[in-house]
Amino acid sequence: MNKHVLIVSPIPSHPQFQGNSARIYRLNQMFQQCGYKVHFVYFCMEGLAPEQRVAMEQDWDYFHYVQPEGPAALPAYGDYFDIDDWYDQRVSILVEQLCTRWKYDVCLVNYVWFSKVLEAVPDDVYKVIDTHDVFGDRHIVAREAGLEPVWFYTTKELEAYALQRADLVIAIQDEEQAYFQSITSTPTEVIGYVTPGQSLIPAKRPASAKVRIGYIGSGNPFNMVSVRTLQEELMEHPEVLEHFDFYLAGTICRSFEPENEVFTIVGMVDDLDDFYRDVDLVINPMVGGTGLKIKSLEALSYGKPLLATVDAMVGITTKEPLHQCQTVEEIVLSLKEFSSTRMQQLLLNSIETFDTYNQTNIHQFRLLFGK
Repeated sequence: MNKHVLIVSPIPSHPQFQGNSARIYRLNQMFQQCGYKVHFVYFCMEGLAPEQRVAMEQDWDYFHYVQPEGPAALPAYGDYFDIDDWYDQRVSILVEQLCTRWKYDVCLVNYVWFSKVLEAVPDDVYKVIDTHDVFGDRHIVAREAGLEPVWFYTTKELEAYALQRADLVIAIQDEEQAYFQSITSTPTEVIGYVTPGQSLIPAKRPASAKVRIGYIGSGNPFNMVSVRTLQEELMEHPEVLEHFDFYLAGTICRSFEPENEVFTIVGMVDDLDDFYRDVDLVINPMVGGTGLKIKSLEALSYGKPLLATVDAMVGITTKEPLHQCQTVEEIVLSLKEFSSTRMQQLLLNSIETFDTYNQTNIHQFRLLFGK
């Protein structure tokens, strides 16, 4: 007899060009591999293009959506959002209707600030919040880093209140698990970025060409600061550019001029496989930020050697020094000594790092939901 999971999200699962969509897509896949029929409810906060709808209808067993009636609300408290400011009660109405048609074993909601939907499902449904990130005092963290807070941010007290709506809280890495455990009595477990089927994508270019280093990401403030720091360091060490080409893809490209002296601007890509196939190495020069850096794990999942800062590898255990650079400058300086032998060792260590991480998190998922 099939099990049924109701997954509710204000973020689409397709396309997977940002970390949160990739996270949602992979967890949905894991539920299917564990024998669940996936019912995916998308609140179209980021729009719904015809091709997105077709893709989600094809990949999930059942697909439903609710269109927002206007832009996301402003912070109810001025300096921060009430926990339910971005929730739409029409999602609850749809979910209540679905619960009269289906007997769900699990209801998983993406993001604590969409957790009000859990109040619309019957008591015998196992209620789960996949947190993705910490939102309590997020605005304070941003301002301490010299950035204006964007997207959603609230207080620890309101975040704790919302977590009590669930039977289980999923943290994306150990540090965040400790935080959630400090503010709620709801059981909290860690499930990182799982990839049910690993895709090894070798570079397709001649080995004699300059080494291509790629970065793909969104234009969020922490990504912007990190990539601009990389740009500044490369300008300080122009000799590195004699041996390496740097390719920039994703929505972050909107903030970089095509004629800049460092990056080849790729822009949006139609297929992640093509992007990773066209680069030899991947770089994540993250400076600060919160959550799990899914772009690091995505690169590793494609079997690509990864250059990364410590901040880009929070929650990911590795023995590779080039995964643990203290600064962006350290990454750039390491490229001066880079060789084909070092690249091969980095590749092997990157693959090993991901295999260990992936198997650990798949095992944890099956312990929680594979019964």
